[in-house]
Amino acid sequence: MNMEYMWVKDALPDRTLLQLLPDMFLSVGGIIVPEIIFAYYILYVAYEWFLNTPRLRLLNLILTVLVFLGCVVLLKLFAFYIINNWTYQKRLTRAETWNIAIFLRAFVFFGFSSGLALSLKLFRKRTRLAKREKMLVQERLSVELKSLRNQLNPHFLFNTLNNIYSLTRKKSDMAPDAVLKLSNLLDFMLYKSETDTITLASEIQFLEDFIALEKIRYNERLSLSFKKNIEDPSAQIPPLLLLPLIENAFKHGASESQNEISITLEIIQKGNEVIFWIENNYDPLQNQSSNGIGLQNVSRRLKLLYKNHKIEITPQAGIFKVYLYLDLLSYGKT
Repeated sequence: MNMEYMWVKDALPDRTLLQLLPDMFLSVGGIIVPEIIFAYYILYVAYEWFLNTPRLRLLNLILTVLVFLGCVVLLKLFAFYIINNWTYQKRLTRAETWNIAIFLRAFVFFGFSSGLALSLKLFRKRTRLAKREKMLVQERLSVELKSLRNQLNPHFLFNTLNNIYSLTRKKSDMAPDAVLKLSNLLDFMLYKSETDTITLASEIQFLEDFIALEKIRYNERLSLSFKKNIEDPSAQIPPLLLLPLIENAFKHGASESQNEISITLEIIQKGNEVIFWIENNYDPLQNQSSNGIGLQNVSRRLKLLYKNHKIEITPQAGIFKVYLYLDLLSYGKT
C-alpha cells in the first residue's frame, strides 16, 4: 500500500491523502486479482497435474504459460482502461502500458505471490502428514501394547495354576502368596498397563511377581539372580517393555532344558539412563534365536518410543545375552 501511495502521489502531486485513498485501493485491487487467479491456478491445477499426471507435464507447462500470459493481459487491460482513466487521468500511453519491462515486473510479482502460496500449501500439507504419521504411530503402539498384554503364555498360566493346585493340596504356606502374585500379575496386565508409561518401581514389582511364579514352576532346577540399582523409583518407562526379555529367558533357557537353569539379570537406573541386561544358559542343541516374536516386539517398540536406545542380543556358547540401554529423556522424540 505504501508503494501504491508513492506511485499515485508522484503521478498526482496536487491531491491530498484522503483524495488518493480510493485510487490507491483501486490500484492495489487491480493488481491483486490477476495475481490471485494465477496463484489459485498454480495451487489447484498446475501443482496437482504435476504430481498426478507426469505424462502430461509438457502440456501442463504450456497451459501454465498461457494462463500466466492471460493474467498479465488482464492486469494490463485493467491498468490501461480503468486505473489509467480513473486514477492517472489518461496520462499513460499504450507504449508505457505494454512495454516489456511491465511484463518482466508482472513475472516477478506473479512468481513471488504464487510461490509464496505454494510454499504455504506445502508447509500445511507437510504438517498434516506429520500429524497423521504421529497419530498412526500412536495407534500402532496402542495395538502392539494390547497385543503384548494379551501374549501371556497360556502354558505359563496352565502350569502356574497346576502348581498352585498342588500347593493347596499339600496345604503349603506358599499357596496364598502364589495366588496373590498371580492375581497381581493379571491385574497389572489387564488394567494397570493401559497407560503410556508407569513408574520403574511398578514395572520391577510386576517382573518380580512373574519371576516368583516361574520359580514355583521350576523349583530347585532354577538358579536366578535379580540385582536392582535404582536411583529414582518414580522414573517412567512404558509398561511391559522388559517382560518379553525375561519371558524369552524362561522359554528357551528353562522350558527347553532338563538340566540346571541359570538366569542372571540386572537393572540399573541413574539420572535419565536405564540399563538392563539378562543372560541365561540354554541347550546348544536347542537353537535359541535372536529373531523370536518377543524380541522383535521389543525392538520394534524401542524404535517407535525412544530416539536414543540400544539393544544388543548375543547368543554364544550356550549363553544367551541381551543388553538394553534407554535414554529416558528421548521418549516420544522419534
